[in-house]
Amino acid sequence: MNPITSVVRLPPVAHITHRAPQVPATLPTEAPMTSPSTVVSLGQQESRVDTQTYTAKGTLGKAQTQYVWEQDGIDKLSMYMLSAIQASSPAARFQGLGAALLEQLAASGGQRISQSGLAIDDGATTDPLLLAMQQARLREHATSSVSFNLTTGSGATVTVGLYSSTNGLAVDADVQDGTLTTDELKGLAALASSFQAALNGLTQEPPSLQLGALVKLDPALFTGLQLNAKLQNASGDQQTFDLQLNEDSRNLTLQGANGTVRMNLDTQGGALLGSQAQRQAAVANYLTQFDAAQKRGHGDAQLMALFKDAFSQLNSVDDTSKRPAGHDLAQNTASRLLLSGLADFDASITQTEQKINPMRPEEVDHFDYKVSQSTTLQGPAATLTVEQAQQASMKAAWHEGLNPLVGLTLTRDNKTQNYSYHTIDDQSRSSTRLAFADNALVEATATQEASQQERVRTYQEGVLQDDTTHSAAAAQSRELLDMLDEMLSQDRAARRAGLASTLQEQVAGRGHLWRLQSAPGQITT
Repeated sequence: MNPITSVVRLPPVAHITHRAPQVPATLPTEAPMTSPSTVVSLGQQESRVDTQTYTAKGTLGKAQTQYVWEQDGIDKLSMYMLSAIQASSPAARFQGLGAALLEQLAASGGQRISQSGLAIDDGATTDPLLLAMQQARLREHATSSVSFNLTTGSGATVTVGLYSSTNGLAVDADVQDGTLTTDELKGLAALASSFQAALNGLTQEPPSLQLGALVKLDPALFTGLQLNAKLQNASGDQQTFDLQLNEDSRNLTLQGANGTVRMNLDTQGGALLGSQAQRQAAVANYLTQFDAAQKRGHGDAQLMALFKDAFSQLNSVDDTSKRPAGHDLAQNTASRLLLSGLADFDASITQTEQKINPMRPEEVDHFDYKVSQSTTLQGPAATLTVEQAQQASMKAAWHEGLNPLVGLTLTRDNKTQNYSYHTIDDQSRSSTRLAFADNALVEATATQEASQQERVRTYQEGVLQDDTTHSAAAAQSRELLDMLDEMLSQDRAARRAGLASTLQEQVAGRGHLWRLQSAPGQITT
């Protein structure tokens, strides 16, 4: 039975009706008014004698809402939908629904699921063809929607969709291009709670990223993931979220009223990935850089929190990801000593611009931050050359009132034009190079550079009083071959003596000598 014939044959209705109590001819002046009872029926058409419902005072009551269902039957998913469809916020509409949908798809062996609940006023037309068209529009014109696709190891594709609008709620799930194995069905069910957690994070206000196990797929079961969401918040603003994962890359975009976060990661097959200690130190260093940029550039704290969460959670995928053959051989380990240990990436925050000074519209408040890492490997193992570059840039501008006790409100009146306008232009870069000859390390160098510039223009009653630029810069190049040779020699001696290696910890402790540093004062001689 397809959705259209189901509606034509018998549109199932979940009907919520408030019935008025019997009212005597006269009421005692102090008699309490009883609350109307609620009757819910799901999966059948409710027969009614009265076409109008009256209140206890004898007046015509407001038309009640019916829910016309696409499919017959009562199951866990439909009961979740019955509860969710009466909620108003996207968070409540999708609460528990994503997990229930994945669990039912897995429990059914991957059989197609399609269900919707359409809200209609009591007494409105129930023409089957018209209802079918309205149900189709629930998916086509949803104000909030989520699509989730998984590519399985066996080659099948799992597709899941959730759609919400003021007129109702719809879901669907299917398996295409094959069938799911027993292990894949179990893996799909295991992802249900993580999928729901991701939905909960995206739909809450303010939004958060809770990707958790969702991005840590078992490569034997799932080789790719795509999650797309278009969500309308309580104020009517649209927020979009796009996430794509496969064995080699991860791409994330989050766009809302405050701005846009973008992040792309490339593991180059895992060849760049370092030890746990190396990776943790690199992530911690980057998070420190991000916080410093947000504070210095007066960036949006919530947008930066999302940026940091995305960076941490997408990099956490590599904590357990597969490494290529020979990854832990001595020379391969040595080739990564001056690397961050993280996948290459390109990430940015672009905050929504604001023009708050009508007298000087060219003064635009903004915050733009970009950070990236790129790595090149050249030559065979015996003569391998490894180079890694990390760089960051921040351009920002904002207004500050001269009196911290008075809020800044700029108008065309000169008396309001008492403020300073700040512009920031910061750049930082680090690079490392390792070279081998006849399988021996022969070159190890590092360079760090950072520059900061802030221009401050101060106005009193609209007249420029001061225009000052503050600048600072630092650069340092280092030869690190002797230091690494000593570390490697100590590590070989420890291994011969049967002791645990401390090489990675030693390297992580010296990482400040070559990692990215955004402030000139952080670059030591």
